Amino acid sequence: MSTKLTSDNYLIWRDNIQPLFASLQLLKHIDGSSSSPSKTITVEDKAVSNPDYAKWADSEQQAILLLKSSLSEQAAAEVIGITNARQIWVALEAAYSNSSVERIHVLRDSLRQLTKGTSSVSDFSHKFKNLCDQLAAIGHPVAEIDKTHWFLCGLGPSYETFSTSIRANTPTLPFRELVNKTESQELFLKSLHGSPAPVAFHAQQNRSSSFQQGRGRGSGSRGSGSRGVYASGRGRGSARRPPHCQLCRTNGHYASSCPNLHAYANQTAPTDESLAKAFHAQCHVTENGPDWNADSGATDHMAPECADLNQTTPYPGSANKTGTR
Repeated sequence: MSTKLTSDNYLIWRDNIQPLFASLQLLKHIDGSSSSPSKTITVEDKAVSNPDYAKWADSEQQAILLLKSSLSEQAAAEVIGITNARQIWVALEAAYSNSSVERIHVLRDSLRQLTKGTSSVSDFSHKFKNLCDQLAAIGHPVAEIDKTHWFLCGLGPSYETFSTSIRANTPTLPFRELVNKTESQELFLKSLHGSPAPVAFHAQQNRSSSFQQGRGRGSGSRGSGSRGVYASGRGRGSARRPPHCQLCRTNGHYASSCPNLHAYANQTAPTDESLAKAFHAQCHVTENGPDWNADSGATDHMAPECADLNQTTPYPGSANKTGTR
């Protein structure tokens, strides 16, 4: 058998293996309808081997071999030491078909909390139906109205309009028809929007995260071929720069929350004379002229004094040159 018994697929495993046992005429070994014949019989007052027992023992071993070959390692651990096919069947049923109150609550809670998420409608419906089948197998089937309600809730907000229209229908749709309509709605949404929205959101989220990481002050070297690595290497430390006040020139707060904000607000606006004095003080302008020259972009310059030039060459001619600007 390709289906191995695990803790999650007992019903599927049971439905697959019972027809197989019936086709091989071995079903009586696991359903309890057959018992072991006597090993010996009396013939002419003598005990001889019973040929029926030999046939039964041979089919019993076939049933045991078939059962154990269909078990996963986890399930095989439940029947270690059991040598009877019927006892193996009962032990597996007790282990994986638990009908306790706790089991019922766990299955019903799992059914209510199951959501589609990023999975397909087909995968979501299979998980949902599996939980419903497990509840039905232990004698607590889910009512159709509850099944429809929990299934629509699990679809999520992207199917809100669809779910509202389904809930308005009376009578309640059979679950199989509900799944078919939901799969059709899924194809319709894909044809309208193309790729699912969560994929685009995830890409945008990653892009935003990379951008923020690049602008932060992380530790790393400048550029190694990608923009994200280049940006992340611009920082000088792991901590962010503290807030700085442009008014009092101190750290720890911004200008809008400066404790001396009212004092700066009451100061008079600077005049042209005070601005000029500040400019002269900053540029070190003296009576002999400023200590800087404007960068005109020219390759040659003229100056009234030779001391203003790094290299000078006397002009031997006597002609004066004039020009217009």
